[in-house]
Amino acid sequence: MFALKITFGSIFFLSLLTFAPSGAYSAIMNQSITIENKVCKRHKVLSYYLYTEDFINSLIEIPTSNVSNDSTTICSKYLAGRAPIYNVHNEKAGTCSASFLCIQNSDDILVDISNYLSVDNGLIVSWFTPSTLINLELDSIIHSMVTECIVEANTKIGFNPFYGKKFNMVVSSDDEKIYFYLTKI
Repeated sequence: MFALKITFGSIFFLSLLTFAPSGAYSAIMNQSITIENKVCKRHKVLSYYLYTEDFINSLIEIPTSNVSNDSTTICSKYLAGRAPIYNVHNEKAGTCSASFLCIQNSDDILVDISNYLSVDNGLIVSWFTPSTLINLELDSIIHSMVTECIVEANTKIGFNPFYGKKFNMVVSSDDEKIYFYLTKI
């Protein structure tokens, strides 16, 4: 989503388009396209994926139990896993790890997911994903990572060109992979 900012420069640009001869109009439009291309390059999407099967094969289950006898929790699971992530060139590019706290009560099943993405290029982001599930099957739990959120690269280990930068992140999935798309804001 782009916001339109009206400035003296944009009013001047519009008046040039209105009163300029056709050759000048073409030159102005070419300049506008060049500026638009620079903006698009600045908003480049970082793209990574992991194989769902790799993630499932790494999972561990941490035992859970109700603390009180009067607990409203019917069932609970706590899982954690990690898998390598790959870039658009299908090369290993880092790691994704996540932990899933699943709690079922008489109303529904809530999953709190703590996610962490560490990329070899210095990008490190973490985010939380609350989700309501239909069941506690492993596939359902893993695919509950799907979300859209704003993340900030707020961890700095060594050189990190992304430190302090914000991204709109979209996490999606299909039968084989979980995808991470990050667009700098």
